[in-house]
Amino acid sequence: MGRLIETVGKYAETPYYIAQTDTTVYCVEELCFALCQNTFLLDRGLLDLKLAKWLDEECGLKGLARPLYTLISQNASPSTFVSTILEYAHFGSEKKRQETEELLRVSADMDATTRRKHFADYLVTNRRYTQAIAEYERVLEEIPSMNHVMRSELFHNKGVAFCRLFSFEEAAKAFQAAYQENPDNQEAGIRYLAALRMSLSEGEYITFIANEPVWHEMSLEVERLMEEQKRDYESSGEYRELIGILSQHDAEYYEMISGKLLGMRRKYREMVAQP
Repeated sequence: MGRLIETVGKYAETPYYIAQTDTTVYCVEELCFALCQNTFLLDRGLLDLKLAKWLDEECGLKGLARPLYTLISQNASPSTFVSTILEYAHFGSEKKRQETEELLRVSADMDATTRRKHFADYLVTNRRYTQAIAEYERVLEEIPSMNHVMRSELFHNKGVAFCRLFSFEEAAKAFQAAYQENPDNQEAGIRYLAALRMSLSEGEYITFIANEPVWHEMSLEVERLMEEQKRDYESSGEYRELIGILSQHDAEYYEMISGKLLGMRRKYREMVAQP
């Protein structure tokens, strides 16, 4: 059973339509939920007298409407406006309210496309990779084909999300698209080869590089970076622990490895199951 939420005000007979999120709400709790779920889609258009009036007359929340009228007249920031609504309704935890306010503070003055990209980047940072990939794809469908720099960034970050899901074949396709959109994006080219190296057998990868001399120089950089990563791992405490176990009995080794793999599987399931 989910957590019960104490309602504030009354259920409106006439709903309020949030244009930025294409959402219709009937009470302040639904409004708060829509604001928190779609923070990166919000802009200054949210400071709407019709919203304050709706909360006042339809929801019976004069105590909330009064400060909102003032904030609108002062042309306050969207983050302050939303924070006032969330705090009045006691919606979510203090941490969640602060997070929503901060996200809105950062994104409110961006254009719509940049906001959506920033939102997808935020999802990657918070390990919501499947949702981030879907968001990148939506932005790519909307952004003009001639905006090569932005499209390259979107494909690149989509590739990063696929890598986090260990979908290296899909990641390679995304990185390749990023490099094709903007050949100056050298990082995308390097990551394309790295993802390709992870998704192909060693023989297939070597054949690819041999048949595509244009990638030869960049492939050397990939090898250098992978060797650097290998050295870093071999100097880590985890690697030394595994080496120590290898010197012990086989039963202890496999028990330890099984435990580590089980933990990794659990974390992976939790990661991809996030909405």
